[in-house]
Amino acid sequence: MEWSIHMDNGVLTHIDIYPDQAQYKTGQSGSIIIEVETREKAVLQLIIGFCKLEQQVAEERLNISTEPGVRQSVPVPLFTEATEWAGYGVKAAVLCNEAVVSTAYTSYDIADHWSRAPRYGFLSDFRNEESGDARDVDSMNKFHLNVIQFYDWMYRHDELVPAEDEFTDPMGRTMSYKVVREKVAAVHDKGMAAMAYGAVYASLKDFLQARPEWGLYNRQGDPFHLIDLFYIMDITPDSPWTDHIVEQFRQAVQAGFDGIHMDQYGFPKKAVRRIAGKEELVDLAECYRALINRTQAAVKEIKAEAGVIFNNVGNYPINKTASSDQEALYIEVWPPVVRLRELKGLIDHARSLDPHKPVILSAYLPSFYPEAGHDKEWAENGALLTMASIFASGGYHLLLGEDHGMLTMPYYPDYAVMRPEFATEVRRYYDFIVRFGVLIHDAQLEDVSYTYTAGVNTEITFEGNVPFAPNGDIDSVWTIIKRKPGYQILQLINLAGLEDDYWEHGKKQRPEAQNDVVCTLLIEQPIECIYTASPDDQAQEVIVLDYEVVPHGQGLAARFTLPSLRIWSMVVVKFSLQE
Repeated sequence: MEWSIHMDNGVLTHIDIYPDQAQYKTGQSGSIIIEVETREKAVLQLIIGFCKLEQQVAEERLNISTEPGVRQSVPVPLFTEATEWAGYGVKAAVLCNEAVVSTAYTSYDIADHWSRAPRYGFLSDFRNEESGDARDVDSMNKFHLNVIQFYDWMYRHDELVPAEDEFTDPMGRTMSYKVVREKVAAVHDKGMAAMAYGAVYASLKDFLQARPEWGLYNRQGDPFHLIDLFYIMDITPDSPWTDHIVEQFRQAVQAGFDGIHMDQYGFPKKAVRRIAGKEELVDLAECYRALINRTQAAVKEIKAEAGVIFNNVGNYPINKTASSDQEALYIEVWPPVVRLRELKGLIDHARSLDPHKPVILSAYLPSFYPEAGHDKEWAENGALLTMASIFASGGYHLLLGEDHGMLTMPYYPDYAVMRPEFATEVRRYYDFIVRFGVLIHDAQLEDVSYTYTAGVNTEITFEGNVPFAPNGDIDSVWTIIKRKPGYQILQLINLAGLEDDYWEHGKKQRPEAQNDVVCTLLIEQPIECIYTASPDDQAQEVIVLDYEVVPHGQGLAARFTLPSLRIWSMVVVKFSLQE
C-alpha cells in the first residue's frame, strides 16, 4: 500500500512507514519501519522527526543506498520515555540530491497496559490454509490494533479449548487449533493482546439435554436459545453452569490467551431456572456483575496482566456491569440507537458510570456487506463519519481486523475488505487517535459542549456558512468541547450537506467543506498556543493558529481562523503553566 503525501520526482515507486508493534510497554525498545523502493539506483537521506503532541522531541538522520526495484525495510529506533501512557507522531522526509521526494507519517504509543487505549480488532479465520500466513496480523499492526478478539476460535461454546488440532465448529467451519495458536503467537509478537471469545451462557443442545437443570426457560417451560443452536444456561452464582464456564475461561487463558471477551445475546432479560424441583425467576442483569468479577479473578490467577471485556448488547445492562472488574466498557450498538449523536450519548453515559474505564463501541457497518452490493464510495463516506463521531466523542470502535477487514454484522466471518485507497484514509484516522490519544480519550476529559457553545453560551462562538452547535444535526457543524487540566479541546465534525445522520448508512457525498471558520474563544486562562490537526489531511501536520486578543462580554477572547474543515478537525487550546 502506498503511504505518502507525494513522490514528485519519479525516484520512489513505494514508501510506507509504521511501527514494528501495535503498542509498546513502558521501558520497551522498538523501531519505526520505513519501506522504500526506487526506480533507479539512488542514495537517499531520511530525516525522521518524533513529536509528542505539537512538540518535536527527537530527530534521526540516516543515508541509505537503493537498488532499482528492490524494496528495503529500514528500521529506525523509537523515541521512548518513562510514561504510563503517551502517544507520538512520526514524520519521515525522504530526500534525494537534497530535494524532498516524499513525506510519510505514522504514530505509536507507549502504555503500561493495553487497557489504557484499547484499539480493538478481530480475527475470525482459523482454517488450515491460514497456517504460516501472518498477513492479517501485519495488517492490523499498521492500524495500531493492540487488543484482538479471536472470534469463534473454540471447539464448542460449552467446551472451549479443542482437544484435536483439526475440528469442526458449531457453525460447520473446519478449523485448526494449530492456526489459532500460531495467530496468538503472532499477535503477541506485535505487542497485541489476544482475547478469547466466549459466550457466558451458551451451550449446544446436547449439553443442555444431558443437564436440563443447568438451563434457563421461558414461562411456557421451553428452553431459551439462539437459532436453535445455542442454548441459554443459568448464570446465577450458585449454578453448576457458572462453575463450568468460569473454568472454561480459565483454561483458555492457561492455553495462551490474555483474557476473555465475555459475550451475551441481549436476551433473555428474565428467565426461569429449575433447582431442587422448584422454579425460580432469574433477573440476568443482577447476575452479570458477579460473573464478570469471578472471571476476572480466575484469569488473573493464571496471568497477572489478563483481563476481561463484557458485551453490553444494545447497552444492556451497563448500569449493572459498569462497576464490575473489567478492562473497558464495551457496547454492541443496535437500534433504536441509529443516529450519529446517539453514539456519543452511549459513550457519555458509559463514561458517567465509570470515567476511568475506556469505552468501546461495536458498531457494525452493514453498508459494506459484500452481498448487499452497495456502492463502495457510498459506504466509505458514511464509515468515516461514524468513526469520527465515535473517536471525537472519546470512544474506541471495534471495526477492523483480519487483512484489511471491516465488520459488517455480528457474525464476524462476514466481514468486508477495504479498498486500498480507503484503507489509506482509515490508517490516517487510527494514526490520529494514537498520536493525540491523551487529548481524545483521557479519563480526565470533561465534556462542556452544552455549556460553552451555542444558544445562550458565548464562551466559544463560531462564524461560518452553517450553524455550529453541540446537537449533531445535519446541515451543521457538530461541536464537541472538552477540557482537562492545561487544555481545552474543540472537536468539530462537519455534517453540512448530508442526506441523513444515520450512522449505519453510507452517504452519497462527503460533507460540504467549511473554509475560513472564525472562532472566538473566551480567555479563561493564559494561552500558550492554539493549534489544529485533522485525520483528513494527507499531510499529518500540526498547524499553529495565529490569534488576536479581542474584547468579550466576559473579559477578553482569542479570535482565530480555522482554514478548513472537511470531516473531522481538532482545535487544541493549550494553556500556560503559569498565570
